[in-house]
Amino acid sequence: MTGPLAGVRVLDLTHFVAGPWCTMLLADLGAEVTKLEPPAGEIGRGMGSVYSSGESAIFLGFNRGKRSISLDLKQPEGLAAALQLVEQSDVVVQNFRPGTAERLGLGAAEMRAKYPKLIYCTVSAFGPDGPYATLPANDPVIQALSGSMASTGQIEGRPVRMGVSLPDVGAGVLAAVGILAAVYRRAGSGTGSTIDLNLLDTQLYAQTDQVGNAGSTELGPGSIRGPYVCGDGLSLWVDTDAESWIDAGLQSEASSGSEVNRGQVAAILRTQPRAHWLELLGPKGTSAVPVLGLSDVLPGAPSRTLEVQHPAIGTLRQVRTPVEADPPWPLVDTPPPRLGEHTREVLHQLGFPNSDIDRLLAQGAVREPSYHPTASAHPTNTKETHVKEQS
Repeated sequence: MTGPLAGVRVLDLTHFVAGPWCTMLLADLGAEVTKLEPPAGEIGRGMGSVYSSGESAIFLGFNRGKRSISLDLKQPEGLAAALQLVEQSDVVVQNFRPGTAERLGLGAAEMRAKYPKLIYCTVSAFGPDGPYATLPANDPVIQALSGSMASTGQIEGRPVRMGVSLPDVGAGVLAAVGILAAVYRRAGSGTGSTIDLNLLDTQLYAQTDQVGNAGSTELGPGSIRGPYVCGDGLSLWVDTDAESWIDAGLQSEASSGSEVNRGQVAAILRTQPRAHWLELLGPKGTSAVPVLGLSDVLPGAPSRTLEVQHPAIGTLRQVRTPVEADPPWPLVDTPPPRLGEHTREVLHQLGFPNSDIDRLLAQGAVREPSYHPTASAHPTNTKETHVKEQS
């Protein structure tokens, strides 16, 4: 059995997180995804602080199931090959800086006019208008501007960045949903679509439940919900209010005759280890749960992960796309590609003979992998952000 998107050809012009996440989802659903990278590789290959055999965890995490072709779009023959790929694609996804695709001759309006059946998706930081429209941004910037960083911080405390890049993952998923809807519509109408979404609006969309309460910093009367540190230094999340806390039999441990507040709860919980409180509150279901680290979560659920065989790393463990279907579609276990790993293969499919490919390689218009990456190939840089463009 094939995946539901078998036969759908996707040209991936994306970098870093949001765009690659979208195209990896499409690959997991069976689409043929060809990732077009510049000769130095997409910037996600050299970002972040976690590397394995010279490969960035950012790139490895969001590029499973794809082919990589490396073209220099500044050279006419490299750009011509890219345009041939567009012609043969059903879907194009890009998250260049605003105006870059247009300067390259790969913009949505031009490509849709030339190929009316094409589905063209742009993922940007701020969308086509507004005061920040022409500016690049990364996840912390979006969290700061969207209100989510302020709401994550403690009341009257400093704002705190979420540990997960929710604007990026949300935009990637919404982009994939939009593309799927466009593929479905095209099956009936024969007409393609232009899809545009941005990280700022995505993060605001994720805060829909808070919009009606905008400006409020109150948790509600009697609320003691939140994280607490227990007597053994481990943390738990209390998901209840003062009334149910009293019902749990802890009235005597709070100040007699007074309303239970967060300070009192914190003091109470510091008197015993976490296991004690989970035993006391756990039977109520969601009254309290442990605050776990990622290493605590993954070992207990092997079905959440898969293993792929990477040519430089060996066995690489990744998180599966958490969508199950009956009947199931095949599990995509193709590893994230090396830079330019499929350049020759893809160019052959475009009709290039080996002699032309060799000539393009010699002039630097295309690239093939000539070695396995090493840790020195991409120095660790935690300060760099996805603000570059391929132009």
